[in-house]
Amino acid sequence: MQKFTGRSVLVCGVLICAACGGPSSSSNRWNNWTTLQLEATAGPLFSGRFEMNLVGDPEGQRLETRSSARFMGLTLAQSESETVFDERTGRTVSYRQSSSKSGRRFLFGESGYTVEKLRPPERDDLPLDEWEVKSSKEFPYPREGESDFLPRDYYGMLLHLRDLDLDAPGDEAAIYVATAGGPKLFNVVVADSRTTERKYLDLRTGEEKTETLKELRLRLTPGDPEVDEGFLDMEGEIEFWVEAESKTPIEINGKIPKVPGRVKVLLTGMG
Repeated sequence: MQKFTGRSVLVCGVLICAACGGPSSSSNRWNNWTTLQLEATAGPLFSGRFEMNLVGDPEGQRLETRSSARFMGLTLAQSESETVFDERTGRTVSYRQSSSKSGRRFLFGESGYTVEKLRPPERDDLPLDEWEVKSSKEFPYPREGESDFLPRDYYGMLLHLRDLDLDAPGDEAAIYVATAGGPKLFNVVVADSRTTERKYLDLRTGEEKTETLKELRLRLTPGDPEVDEGFLDMEGEIEFWVEAESKTPIEINGKIPKVPGRVKVLLTGMG
């Protein structure tokens, strides 16, 4: 995977089916997307773009992202990442993220994971696998029985939401996320539900689509307020409106350092 530039920007995608009319009754389209595009705004001075690609191959499913953000004409962040999942279990096997200033590689084993911090090379064309390892640290997994004890990278955690019992207001779950500082606990609560209309571009046909969806509002809160894993480096609690059946985020709201107000991330295209 070639290097992108800037600070890590983590934003998740949205899955919307092509049919219009009443609330969607088919989860198949939501569970089999390949490309998602989203945009973020916070007033006239901030903008962000994100693309996510889910690829299947003999080595296992891969989730690739590219993202960027600008504020007052200046680039705040540009980044890319890749998550590799085990084909049989769906667990995260590896996660790597790179910018022009740094890189990180997470390697997941049977009893823990290793975080390698990488130094960017002088040559821009070198892949991340050939970057110099500055430091390496191992973290054990939390003990079995402590919530969902197998940590996932942030993107893998978001895909895992569909496997949890989050179906109605009041439902909640706890998930561990693998960070550079060790596994951190995140709490997910279903706060509300609604039926609303969404618009997006069908990337396969080039047509504008409109669909009425049943949605849930999830509140994702890190147990440690110092955790810096999140969309566009959002701080603290992040709010998601998700498609009710697949738990895939449709709208994301949160606070970004140095950007006034709250930032909203919305679906713009799906293919």
